[in-house]
Amino acid sequence: MGPAGPGIGTTRPRPDVLLVPRHPLTGEPWRPPGDEEAVVVPLDSGVWAYLVHPRETSPMPATGVLPEGVLRDDYPVGPPDPWYPLVAHRGAFDHTLIRLPGVRAVRAAS
Repeated sequence: MGPAGPGIGTTRPRPDVLLVPRHPLTGEPWRPPGDEEAVVVPLDSGVWAYLVHPRETSPMPATGVLPEGVLRDDYPVGPPDPWYPLVAHRGAFDHTLIRLPGVRAVRAAS
């Protein structure tokens, strides 16, 4: 299992199950380009951004034309950082993953 999504590369070898963000407006899970068969576990975009970019203050991309590699520093003020890291409840996490058909297929194949 590993993270995948816009702005980050997929690790090689590609994990069997990818943690991906849901589109904030449509709710559709992100799909790797050219890989419609990938098993994905969609997460809320805020949770996904926290896991992938823990020090980023906003999941919103910079707008306008900026040189490559320049980050904006005028993000809107967001909620404070949590007092402790996000940790999934092991039983609930496993139970949710086991219910996904793609995960069951990967598990049965291994």
